[in-house]
Amino acid sequence: MPFWRRSRLTLLSAGTAVVVAMAVILTFSLMGGGSQGGGEIFLQTASAAGRDPFTPSVATDTRGAETPSGPSTSRIGSRTVAVSGAHPGLYGGTQNIASCDVEKQIAYLAENENKGSAFAGALRIPRAEVPAYLRSLTPVRLTWDTRVTNHGYRDGRATEYQAVLQAGTAVLVDDRGVPRVRCACGNPLAPAVAVQGEQTYTGKKWASFRSAAIVAVVPAPKPMKAVTMYDPETKAWFERPKGDVQGRSDHRIPAPKGQPPDASFPVLPEPTESSDLFPEGEEQGEPEGEDEDTQDGRTDEDKEKGKDEQKEDEQKEDEKKEDEQKKEEQKKEDEQKEDEQKEDEQKKEDEKKEDEKKEDEKKEDEKKEDEKKEDEKEEEQKEEEQKEEEQKEEEQKEQQPQQEEDQPVAPEPEQPQPPEPEEPAQPEEPAQPEEPAEPQQPEQSEQQLPESPPAEQPQQPAEEQPQQEPQHL
Repeated sequence: MPFWRRSRLTLLSAGTAVVVAMAVILTFSLMGGGSQGGGEIFLQTASAAGRDPFTPSVATDTRGAETPSGPSTSRIGSRTVAVSGAHPGLYGGTQNIASCDVEKQIAYLAENENKGSAFAGALRIPRAEVPAYLRSLTPVRLTWDTRVTNHGYRDGRATEYQAVLQAGTAVLVDDRGVPRVRCACGNPLAPAVAVQGEQTYTGKKWASFRSAAIVAVVPAPKPMKAVTMYDPETKAWFERPKGDVQGRSDHRIPAPKGQPPDASFPVLPEPTESSDLFPEGEEQGEPEGEDEDTQDGRTDEDKEKGKDEQKEDEQKEDEKKEDEQKKEEQKKEDEQKEDEQKEDEQKKEDEKKEDEKKEDEKKEDEKKEDEKKEDEKEEEQKEEEQKEEEQKEEEQKEQQPQQEEDQPVAPEPEQPQPPEPEEPAQPEEPAQPEEPAEPQQPEQSEQQLPESPPAEQPQQPAEEQPQQEPQHL
């Protein structure tokens, strides 16, 4: 079942639709569009090369394409609805996987000069700019069956025909969201144009095809920086930057505004009469209205007057809706500005917190550095004290041997004391003539002094002399 039948369609105001439709008409005029002779529109499935392909298929991601149910040629009694190329979910794909191999397309067109020239002519660009142009496009897959102007290559030139591409077809879109290249055949693409005469579908119809569920992409009001895409496999939304031909810069985003976050598939604006690009056939209600007018008994003048009043009412209703739309847009702009202001304030707050954090880290680093320096100083001081203690110990060790050498030398100043034994010579003062022999003993003791220790020799006379003197008395 296609996406448009699985989701509830959102409303597109009449005023907005008129602006979109006028943009489409202007775009078709610039692209050389307009009514095209013949009413044949070709159905092309997602993976089929189609008629008169320019290059072999360069599609790399064709998941989600449906199998055709068989050939069909039927008269169109429906409409094709205009959708802006910037509408979220208009395109889908697989995140981080490109749907086309752009470099392969470039290489093939470079090798085949005739096809390269015809390709550039269909896109109205110089042949030398083809590589750069292809690299500026974004690979996506169609979410809905889409009307386009397709180009084939026949007899050395590009042919043009109207086609409906099946949902799931891999294409390259420009910065306005308009399909420019079909990857399964390498054909250049342009916006769809109306055809003349009775319109018929030709080709293999797929199971989900509905003639009342076809979209035609119109350029976005301004260039887009990214394409908002939907991944049907994961039911997730993501953005692919413009010109990201390999899909490596995809990033996940929340569901865009207007898209229910819990919806299984994206939604499109609901088709309105003013958004119909190519209303065809009489099955849209006009015959039934005429039958009602012929049965109410009113005159042609009354009918004309009623039509004028109806037109005025419709015009007032349109103006009212347009005013409501403007108010809604103004409200959205105000909300957006408020969100931007809050975001700026949040950024400033975050920057302030970041600066404070950096300042705290700086202070902490300085504190740690000061502590480190203090620790180093204490360590140096301890080392110096240790060195001083070691030096003192060495000095003490050096002084100890000197003291040991000085200790035996210390009694040397007392060596002159040995002459003290001469004191017993005092008895010589009486000079007693009667005992001349006794005074000779000290002389002998003096002669014996060199032979005996000086400390012992003086003691003997001191002890013996007093004993002899009392005997003579």
